[in-house]
Amino acid sequence: MSADRTPVDARDESLPNSPIGDQEEDVTVIADKSIKCQWNGAEFSDGDSVCAVGVPYECHYGSWMKASGSC
Repeated sequence: MSADRTPVDARDESLPNSPIGDQEEDVTVIADKSIKCQWNGAEFSDGDSVCAVGVPYECHYGSWMKASGSC
């Protein structure tokens, strides 16, 4: 696992979670990097990475995007 990715549990839909986006779909660009992502109620800043059940995700403007590589 990459040293800069925070290990997290699988998503618990009963807790606050930001949406997971698809890098292939069209997205609206948001210039406010102060928008945080949430994973099971934990808050993460734009650019933060997590590893959930072997899948890496990166926070981008309040949404999680699958990141390249593995963890």
